[in-house]
Amino acid sequence: MAVVTISNYYAEWVPSGNPDKPGCGRVILRNALRLTDLYCIKNLHSDDFRNLLTLLQTEKPIYWDTNGNCLRTAHPQSHDAEPVGEQEGA
Repeated sequence: MAVVTISNYYAEWVPSGNPDKPGCGRVILRNALRLTDLYCIKNLHSDDFRNLLTLLQTEKPIYWDTNGNCLRTAHPQSHDAEPVGEQEGA
């Protein structure tokens, strides 16, 4: 799994042009080390778009999982792993 640190993002709401149909959101994420690497999340429902913006504004750091094509709020190697054999006594 490749995990990339995200430095900044660009978000926009795309109206549908039809009053009976809602628009959709799009967020473009930029790699912190290689600014040319961009990751896109598109066709977001309004609630998902709003929640994603809140996450991007409040959680630091944010990571992009390139294998799963999803955002992560914690690097998988940052958590303390349980030692091997710890569950054998339970």
